[in-house]
This record gives sequence, C-alpha cells and structure tokens, in this order.
Amino acid sequence: MKRGRKPFSIELLVERGRFPTDWKKKLLEIGMNGGNQTDMILLLNVSRGTFYRLMERSSDFLNTVNRAMEYSEQWWYNIAKTEWIKGNSKSINSNHWSLIMRNQFGDRWSDRKEHDITSKGDKINNDNNINVEIIKTKDDEDKDNNN
Repeated sequence: MKRGRKPFSIELLVERGRFPTDWKKKLLEIGMNGGNQTDMILLLNVSRGTFYRLMERSSDFLNTVNRAMEYSEQWWYNIAKTEWIKGNSKSINSNHWSLIMRNQFGDRWSDRKEHDITSKGDKINNDNNINVEIIKTKDDEDKDNNN
C-alpha cells in the first residue's frame, strides 16, 4: 500500500481550508480589476510552482486563471480606450501601458516578430564559410591551354 502525501488538488486544498471555497469568483474578480497571476498567487497564498502545478493538474483551475487573465487584459485595454475616447490620451504613459501589455499578455501583445529563415525547408548553415567558384572566360582558358 502506497503511503505519503496525496498529490494536492483544488478539491483537497479547499477541503483542508487552504483555498477559499469561492476561489473561482475571487480569481475572476482579480482579473476584472486588472490583476495578474501574481495577485492570484498572493490571494491563494501558494508558491508560484504550486500555482503552475495546479494549472497542469486541474482544467477547471486553468480555465479560471485563463478567463481571469482575459478579463485583466480587457481591463487594461479599456483604460487606454476610455482615455482615447475622452480625448485624454496624453494622460496615459503609453510606454508604461505598452510594457504592461507586452509583459502580462505577451502572446498577443508582442513587438517581436519571429522569422524563420530557411532554404528549401532546411535551416541555413550559419558557419560563416563562403564558397567561391572562379569562372574563367574563354580568353583565360585559351591562355591556359597555350602555356
């Protein structure tokens, strides 16, 4: 018979009083107020590793976190949109806002573009060797043959 710790799950954490029973509602509220995963980790009083393992183990937890992050993205987006509509766009620090969007929602708000440089589907060899082929003119060939 196997002994030891049970792998922790959302249900077990709620049962033991480590998670609030209304954890879903609280995580969604964090997102609705522009919060991020760090805010969720602090609310739940778990380590970052535990938080990520819970996302791997529980599709319900993963879906709730993802939904909360969608709400958060919308909250941040609405700040800029509202100020733009009011004509107060100068009041927004666009560099700060952009940095927040790229760092929190990088999969959709990235400035980087990945470029795959290939040749016939194969990666180009980056060994920096240059191959040179000398093509002789007809006059050069005749000179070589006459010598």
